Amino acid sequence: MNQTNTPITSMKPAIRVLIAIAATGVSLKAAPFLAVGDSAELFLTGTTGIRADDNILLASNKTSDVIYNVAPGFDFVYGHNALYSGHIYYQESWDFYSDNHKLNTDLSSVGLDGSYNDQKTKVHYAGSWAQLAQNTVDVRANNLVRRDVGNVLLNGEVSVTDKSSIAAGVNYNTVDYKRAGFDSSKITEVPLDYYYEVTPKTDLSAGLTFRDTKLDTGIDSKDYFYNIGARGEFTPKLTGTVAVGYTVRDLSAGPSRNTFGIDSSLAYALDEKTSVQFGVTNDFGVSGQGDTQRNLTATVGVQSKISPNLSVGTNLTYRSIQYFGTLGRSDDYFEGSVNATYIVNAIVSFTGSYTYRDYSTKLVDSSFTNNVFAIAANFRY
Repeated sequence: MNQTNTPITSMKPAIRVLIAIAATGVSLKAAPFLAVGDSAELFLTGTTGIRADDNILLASNKTSDVIYNVAPGFDFVYGHNALYSGHIYYQESWDFYSDNHKLNTDLSSVGLDGSYNDQKTKVHYAGSWAQLAQNTVDVRANNLVRRDVGNVLLNGEVSVTDKSSIAAGVNYNTVDYKRAGFDSSKITEVPLDYYYEVTPKTDLSAGLTFRDTKLDTGIDSKDYFYNIGARGEFTPKLTGTVAVGYTVRDLSAGPSRNTFGIDSSLAYALDEKTSVQFGVTNDFGVSGQGDTQRNLTATVGVQSKISPNLSVGTNLTYRSIQYFGTLGRSDDYFEGSVNATYIVNAIVSFTGSYTYRDYSTKLVDSSFTNNVFAIAANFRY
């Protein structure tokens, strides 16, 4: 559950064992570890991997290392062909650093994701809790930053007429930092949307999303996103959701802020095997230190299924970060990746990826670049 100092050499035999299990997976049947009646199944899951990271702390002065990971767990799937369906999962993840043994970690994650659907009423519910010890562009220090993150989500949609529906929900997120210099947060988001069917496959929408952000030491805020949009199948090949509007941030101290708001997620099918996913968002946020941000993010990705067993993909993300608490500060972040997945059978798969990150800022000694190569064997039985 906490950081450990176990030498890397003690873990290599376990990694060899899991790799051997994955290698022999081709002879195993694709069946659950345990069937519970006719509508529930328990699967054992696991990942063993290795990654080469040339900047493990995402710092201007790089520290490189090779990290071994072992992550066993389980996935309980319930509600096959029922009104209620979903799954409950748990994972214990160990990272072992070849050189920087003091960064070794043992971290847990647990969660629930499910839905209810009777055609007229749709409900999505989820909850999760995870221990993290990985630096990001927003959360960095001269060591790995330990934190616990939690989420509870409940969204529902009910038909009002044959052509209209109302959707509402609550999304609660917490971040609890385990070291000084960071500002823990509790964020509650409440969306309310009205949908009207204009074609059998497309809806127009009007909505308001309220968000309340409470910080341990920083300035609290309340956000209001007034929006109109659309969702569904816009053409035979283009699907997704788009919402555009106006966002206001009221601060507990200081002047209010406002910005053009957009939240979009679209997919375009190039052919039966290849699709392009893209989206743009512009919204307020909060940094790990509690500063108010405005984030403009653009993403594009391509996924292609080369064969029934092999798929490849690439993803690009650009993010412009404006800090209102620091006069004139505007940072740029770029991330690109390529990945491949080979499915041996329903039990075993292998993944490989390369990720490049580039962060530019006016802050002294804070810009960085990062290259990560990773491979992993995954099993589900």
